[in-house]
Formats: sequence, C-alpha cells, structure tokens
Amino acid sequence: MLRIRGLTVAYGAEPVLDGIDLDVQVGQFASLVGPSGSGKTSILRAVTGLLTPTHGEVDLGVHAADVGFLFQDDALLPWRTVRENVTLGLRIRGVAPEAAAATAQGWLVSLGLAGLEDRYPRQLSGGQRKRVAIAQVLALEPRLLLMDEPFASLDAIVRMRLTEELLTWVERKHLTVLLVTHDLEEAITLSDAVYVLSQGPRATIRAAHPVPIPRPRHVLASRADQAFAPLLQRLWKDLE
Repeated sequence: MLRIRGLTVAYGAEPVLDGIDLDVQVGQFASLVGPSGSGKTSILRAVTGLLTPTHGEVDLGVHAADVGFLFQDDALLPWRTVRENVTLGLRIRGVAPEAAAATAQGWLVSLGLAGLEDRYPRQLSGGQRKRVAIAQVLALEPRLLLMDEPFASLDAIVRMRLTEELLTWVERKHLTVLLVTHDLEEAITLSDAVYVLSQGPRATIRAAHPVPIPRPRHVLASRADQAFAPLLQRLWKDLE
C-alpha cells in the first residue's frame, strides 16, 4: 500500500529526516513514534504530496484520491453545518446531492452524531467536532488513512472512546493506516507495527516492533495482554 525509500526532508541546510525507509502493507495499521522534532508529521505530508522531499521516493499502491488525512486540528468549515461539512468532499468529487447526503447521514449515525446534522462546529464539543472530522474523511472511503495525533487535544475519557471506535472502524473496513502519535500506549493498542524515529535533525527509523496482540482488539483488553507491558518498556528504552 505504501513504500518509502530514502526519504530525506530538509527545511534548511540540515535535513530533518535522513534516508527513511518504510513499508506499510495492505490492511496493516502502522504507527510512527519519536521525540518532538523527529519529522513524524513531515513523513505524512510527504506521502500526501503536501511536502516535496529533498531526496527519496514515495510510492503509493493506490490513487492519491484514495488517501485520507485526519489532521491533529479538525479542518471543519465554521460557516457550514455538520451535514454540509461531511458532504463537502463528496460534492467536490461530483457525487449527487441526494447520494452525498445519504452517505453522510450513514456515517453521522454510526459515529453517534444523529440529531446534530444542522449544528455548526462552534455548537459542538471537542469530541463531537473530532467525530465530524472523522466522518468527513471516512465518507470518502479512503483505502489508506493517515492520522496525525488525531485525539491529542481530547480528554482521557473521550480519547479512549474514540480509540475504541477507531479499532472497530479499521477492522470492519479493513483500512490501511499510518498513525503519528506521542502516546506509546495508543500506538501499541492500535497497531500491527510501531516504528521509532530517532531524535532530529537527521532523524532515521531506529527500531521497528511488531505488535503480537491478536485482533479483534479492545482498548482495555489489549492493555491487559501479556505482550503489552514488555513492548511498552522496549519502546521507552528506544526513545531514551
């Protein structure tokens, strides 16, 4: 689904990323963890084409239109309602209004947003806004989903609920996902593989760890699995 070779990104004289090699297989959930400034978000931006690398190649196994990007801060338009925000991408792609509305409504119901269709973003809680942003992306049916710390700004309870829902959506839809996160427990809970970046500048992937917790998964059950604590300790050691 995604193949990165020799990716180097520089914003000045010295590269932030230096020779990143990474593969994400079809149906795999992979996470990137690392210190601040190690270039994790730059990798996602290079995959989407929002950033042109200095050197290296990014090969997608899908068309660019099949890639969804869930940003840390939602990209909702404040002058559009919840329904209008979710249908926006579909309408840009030429989907008929009735079909776009039906697709949007299906996702809003699935994400517990029924009854909020005519509200504006300012009338929503942080968790509700994040659900709308997720619906906006998933309504386009991406085959590769990129996520940049999507739950970082949420409180612990909402974050755990959305993590649980994300596990369900990914496993039900067989999505391929690349997640950037600072939360090591979140990375282990969600992922099939966790990649650790070194400190930047000139960050590289210093370690890759498969996650041997079986699927389907649930947040609390995964964190009680016998493989969870040892892997968490290895990740902390890598970061240190």
